[in-house]
Amino acid sequence: MANMKKDLTDDVDVDAEARLRTVTLGMKQQADELLVAGQLDKALQLYRELLMHLTRSQVTLLREKELVISCRMNVLATLSKAHKWVHVVTEGTEALDVFAELQEAQERQGTSPEEEIEQQVLSRAYYFRGFAYMRLGSFTQAQQDFHRAMELNPEDEAIQDDWKELQTAVQAEQKVKQYLATSMKFFQAGKYQPAVEACMNALRESQMLKKTELTALIHGNLAAIYVKAKDDAKAIEHYKRTMLLTRGGANPTTPQNERVYDILDSMAGCYSRKRDYSSALSVIEDQIKLFPLCPERKDREAMMYLNGGRICYTMGKFSQAKELLEYGYSAAQKTSSQVDVTLNCAYWLSKAYAKNGEMAEAMKTLDSAIPVAEKEVENGVCPLREAQLWRTLEYFDEKRLICGHLRAAEAIVNFLRAKGDMEDAATRKKVLRALELVDRVNIGKLASSEATTFMKLALAKVDVMARFNSAGRQESKVLLVKMLRDLKLPGCVDPSCRQQLQAVALLTLVDICNADKDEESDKEVRTYLEKAAMVLRDSQTKDDPVTIARLRVLLPKIGRWKAARGDIVGAEEALEESAELLRSDSDISSDRLGEALIGLCVVQIRLGMLKEATAVMNEIEKLPTDVQFKELD
Repeated sequence: MANMKKDLTDDVDVDAEARLRTVTLGMKQQADELLVAGQLDKALQLYRELLMHLTRSQVTLLREKELVISCRMNVLATLSKAHKWVHVVTEGTEALDVFAELQEAQERQGTSPEEEIEQQVLSRAYYFRGFAYMRLGSFTQAQQDFHRAMELNPEDEAIQDDWKELQTAVQAEQKVKQYLATSMKFFQAGKYQPAVEACMNALRESQMLKKTELTALIHGNLAAIYVKAKDDAKAIEHYKRTMLLTRGGANPTTPQNERVYDILDSMAGCYSRKRDYSSALSVIEDQIKLFPLCPERKDREAMMYLNGGRICYTMGKFSQAKELLEYGYSAAQKTSSQVDVTLNCAYWLSKAYAKNGEMAEAMKTLDSAIPVAEKEVENGVCPLREAQLWRTLEYFDEKRLICGHLRAAEAIVNFLRAKGDMEDAATRKKVLRALELVDRVNIGKLASSEATTFMKLALAKVDVMARFNSAGRQESKVLLVKMLRDLKLPGCVDPSCRQQLQAVALLTLVDICNADKDEESDKEVRTYLEKAAMVLRDSQTKDDPVTIARLRVLLPKIGRWKAARGDIVGAEEALEESAELLRSDSDISSDRLGEALIGLCVVQIRLGMLKEATAVMNEIEKLPTDVQFKELD
């Protein structure tokens, strides 16, 4: 009974295997027919299904060895016909691994393989993979596989013919490399026409290679050469060809997307230089769409939006310019390494805001950008180009936008201070040019913040003018008096700020007049200097050495002016105070003290203060003799 059961089971297994083999052979035949008919995708699908079944176990693999080999080789043939060379390389490597596994299994079982047939099969597998390598342009790997294929089957004429094609391709590749090297030498030497000719030779040689990446590289090189040669039309033509070769079909890789992004960037520059702003904007819009697929181009985001915003502004599309520049400004502020882009975005964004009637936003943007520029200049970095600053100044001057003009002028002055020597005549000339506004604006009509900025600029101009000659000092006095006059009138400046600005202007006027050897003749200037003395006396820094030094020089002059106009009492007070200050400093020369004492003595005599005058005369007699004679004379 047991024997009967065993026999029955064996019969069932045999029948099942027979039916399975029939089905397998039927699928194989169907796949072969599809391959011959050119229905490659369907044929490939059937072959893969068969191989999954045939290689599910070591036993099945060995039993169906011939069928496995046939399916493997037909898969390679199908992929080759479909020109899917990358897949041919992968499948070829896998097939060679399976064949090696079969050989090892046969050796373990002691089965002698049909050596001639197996060599032919291995030869074809190496040939398929080598041919795929050749089509992919991997000539070194291709040569290795062709060598192995010819060793296994030296009589195969197809292999011999394609080997010759491979050698021709290798030689062509060497020529292409030589032409490209020659082109690069000419390019670096600035010889653009010979560089183009060498590239064109490389392009002709590369046609037989059918290497898309190499052809794209050559077109990219030609585009770069034409850019340097200032032939943007031809550069655009080659950039377009480069882009078509780079895209990589319907599903490009990330590196391909990033390469296309770079090409679009270059094309936008070419169109902009040709003043074809519509095409340039279209290209940048393509860049913006592609940007999310380019993770390695994150650092280019701000510049991309900046370029788009500038083009929109140039085209008069101010609303779109504002939108793009806002994106760019926001992106640039996120990275500390893009200060130049940040400042450029701020410059163009402020202009876009102004064109859209949003002056408050324009001022806010400039206010945030100027400290950034100043900080970089202080650090020895000059990212904000001088020409751009001057354009900003001219723009606000043309539009008569005082606030923007003040900020631009302040940025230029700070830039020039950090950049060069203020003693240089050319630098001084630039500073004065930037500060021409100071002579035309009424400081009293500005808001407090703008008035404070204006005062800084005015003092910068005074410093430049008063430093070198008496004519410059006279112009400085005129400017300071004008500002003091403007600050007396009702305006936008709040009282406390107005008082502070007046004090600053008065003290600056004191310093200029004290440095002047000639007696001040202008009555208005004298009046303001007397007010300055009151400010110095009443200030919290009245005991400060600088304040005292100013009064020591100023008070004797005020005493003489008051005496000259008949204010003898006021003259006596000023001269008495000046004498007291001069006595307190042992470093003061006897000449200055003697001058103050003699003036004091004269006014005291005129006031009938004989006792006090006698005491002063006694003090004068104690001074060196040459001082007495000099002053009495």
